[in-house]
Amino acid sequence: MILLVVSDLHIDTGGKLGTFGWKPKKFIEVVDAIIQHYKVDKVILNGDIFDLYKDSYKDIVEANKKIIDYFHRNQFVLIRGNHDIWVPSFKNHLTIKNSSGKTIHIEHGHKADFLNGTRFGRGISLVFYSMLRILVKIRWVERLFFKAVSYIDEVERIPRKYNTFKYLIYALKLLRRYDMVILGHTHKLESHKIYYLNNKKIYLNCGTCSLKRFQAALVDTETLDYELIKIPKKAKFDVAFLPPF
Repeated sequence: MILLVVSDLHIDTGGKLGTFGWKPKKFIEVVDAIIQHYKVDKVILNGDIFDLYKDSYKDIVEANKKIIDYFHRNQFVLIRGNHDIWVPSFKNHLTIKNSSGKTIHIEHGHKADFLNGTRFGRGISLVFYSMLRILVKIRWVERLFFKAVSYIDEVERIPRKYNTFKYLIYALKLLRRYDMVILGHTHKLESHKIYYLNNKKIYLNCGTCSLKRFQAALVDTETLDYELIKIPKKAKFDVAFLPPF
């Protein structure tokens, strides 16, 4: 089975300052082209699909009906991230075992954080982002917030709390149990191979699809072969950008 794993779309109600940045039609065209090109069997949306820290789920659904209907196809699996942790229909994780007994574990990765991985931390986070949701209704606060988000991503930086070995260490703990671990959350494409008890283990991070970017991990569940996909943000999409697999 061929998996396409994408993460951190941060779909909101849109507008000039929206964090998703994609027009639904264009995003669907790109995903469909990748599915067809690689003969993808399942698309895993690995958390932070929506940005519920800023907008309500109801408002996001009303503003993005076309793309949300697209995600409800049987080919898609939706996993919960810290920004959409309140959507009960999402899975917490996905674990797949292939015919040779190798296991692939996919989760968003926010459980490595204090604010997202503990009950007390989530309580603090909920209070903070509830306040933020109110404050961004003020125009100048909204502009300042999105300007900061855009700056961080435009220069391909990541928040300092994500720019550590914390998530690699978290993945290594999971790799004691699984053969491949795929996370998101950090907005940074990564791949690492290690050996544990003479068995090869693989950690992948599938990056982000926010702010008009497209990054993803492509995985063959039988062979554990993989490829990281990164489509240039400002270039017109063409399958020629896609690496061989």
